[in-house]
Amino acid sequence: MITEYYVVRCSNLSCGKFSYCKAIQKTKMCPYCERRINLSKVEKIAVETNSQARKLVQEFNKKLGELKEPSWYKEVKEKQTR
Repeated sequence: MITEYYVVRCSNLSCGKFSYCKAIQKTKMCPYCERRINLSKVEKIAVETNSQARKLVQEFNKKLGELKEPSWYKEVKEKQTR
C-alpha cells in the first residue's frame, strides 16, 4: 500500500475535527479552527487516495456530532450572497 494521504484529528481540544492532508506534508492547518497541526506529533490514518480520505473525514466528523463548516467557507458564502 502506497500512502498518499493522512487523515488527522485537530489537536485543539475545543475543535477536535478531522481533516486530511498529503503524506509528504510536515504540518497541516485545521480548516475549522485554523490551528497548525504538527503531523509528527499526532496519530494518523494512512490512505491511498483522496476520495478514501474524504469519506473517512466525513464519517468521523459526522460521528462527532454537529458538522460545522470551516470559518473560511462561511466568509466566502457570505460574500457570494451579498
